[in-house]
Amino acid sequence: MPAKLVTFSVKKNMRKTTKAFILLGAVLVLLVGVRVIMGVLRPPNDKALILQALSASIKASKEGRPGGVMDKISANIKYNGENEGGNSREIARFIRNSRPEVTVFQMNPIVTGDEATIISPIDLSVSLLGINQSRHLNEVTMVFRKEEDHDWLIIPSRRWKLAEVHVPSSSVDSLFQP
Repeated sequence: MPAKLVTFSVKKNMRKTTKAFILLGAVLVLLVGVRVIMGVLRPPNDKALILQALSASIKASKEGRPGGVMDKISANIKYNGENEGGNSREIARFIRNSRPEVTVFQMNPIVTGDEATIISPIDLSVSLLGINQSRHLNEVTMVFRKEEDHDWLIIPSRRWKLAEVHVPSSSVDSLFQP
């Protein structure tokens, strides 16, 4: 008689566990659904998204986390008209090793459709081979574009990514002077 009681008790506990997993799964599906619907019905302000992406990448570069920066950079990034998209490993290594500190003075994007531009002076501080260098760059132009991306690896989305950087030649020359 006691053996039947133990079997019944184990089956009853298994049913409770199964119900708990089903309930948990339903809640997760509901939360994901609400997130997707809210994103479609009330998309965030483009300027706020651009500033958030820029601030997050500046913070990540200062901390030496290349992943946080590379997520915000287009795969086809251009620097002064030259395609630098194939240099993502070098960019990541530079961020990890030199931990650049970037200060953007005028963070006011001008949004036109799926493209936004920020023109601002920038202070750049880097540590190259143990030597700290700081430079002031005048009128740096950063162009952001909305690109296809994914949330949670499966949900298609569009994100603002840095697509082009234009630095005046006089500022580039000052980078390499002692």
